[in-house]
This record gives sequence, structure tokens and C-alpha cells, in this order.
Amino acid sequence: MTVKFSTKDATVYDKDRKAMEKKLSQRLARYFGDDSVDAAVKVSETKLGFKVEITLPYYGYQMRAEASSNDGLFTAFDSAVDSIERRMTKHKGKIISRKGKGAMPEIAADADTQEDPYFEDDFKLVRIKRYEFKPMSTEEAILNMETLGHDFYVFQNAEENVLCTVYKRKDGGYGMVAPK
Repeated sequence: MTVKFSTKDATVYDKDRKAMEKKLSQRLARYFGDDSVDAAVKVSETKLGFKVEITLPYYGYQMRAEASSNDGLFTAFDSAVDSIERRMTKHKGKIISRKGKGAMPEIAADADTQEDPYFEDDFKLVRIKRYEFKPMSTEEAILNMETLGHDFYVFQNAEENVLCTVYKRKDGGYGMVAPK
């Protein structure tokens, strides 16, 4: 497993980085076996402590987890690893069963981050995420949304060939916004 670290307003020493890389590799080795996987770990320091984000590919999906802690870097890191491991365990059966049926296209999300200097402070664009846009069913879009840990997901509906958005409702259900 290849782990790429990036930091924002934080200092991560080599000793700490190696320890986190080793721990992440050991904890997630059973999910990937001998496959070479590129994981991205982003460490930020905030006023209240540390924030750790982990992103990695998993059966064609992008798995993402983030955790914050004011108790230290390793507490935030451990929480993020626990979170991503729970998410991988939860969705593994769903992902593999859909892949076996051949119903799920490969999705390679690319989380490019760019800053746009043309916006003023009133409407400052902080992040742009880009991902490969392929037609999929509503169920696959919900699965993508859950694996990413987001509250909504924009996709091209394969049945109607239109852009739709699925979202997680406060009551625990899911909703979809679609054009007429």
C-alpha cells in the first residue's frame, strides 16, 4: 500500500508519518491483499486540534473518512482509520454482489482540488471535485454516496439519461431530485 501524505497548517514528523503509514497498511491489508493501493492522507491542524482525512479506492469506488480530535494527531488518525474500516466492512457485501452481477460500472473519482482566484470573498469557491461521470442506476448512486460518506451525490440516471441528485434525508431515508 502506498500512502501519500499532505498537510495543511500542520507539521507531521517523519517518525509519526511512518508510524501512521505502517498502521494504515496493517489495518487495511486484509481488504486489499497483495494489490497495490494508493491511499491519500490529509492532515490539518485547526484551532481545536487535528483533522485527518483518508481517501482510497475500493472495488472501483472512492472510500473516504475524516475525523477530528483535540486530543492529538494519533487520536484523530485512529478515528479516521476506524471509520474507513467500518465503511469498507459495511459496503463490501453490497459492492461485491453488484460487481458479480455485472451491473456496476467502474468509477474512478478524481478529487482534484483547485482554487479559483476570480471569486471575491462573498462567493469564495474553496474546492472543486472532479470525477468520472458514467450512467448508473439510482441504487448505485446511493451506494457511491454512502461509500464517500457524503450527504448527496450527482449522477447520470442510466434509465432516463438525465442528471439527477440523490440525497440523504434527516429521517434516514433517501431522496432524489430529477428534472421533468
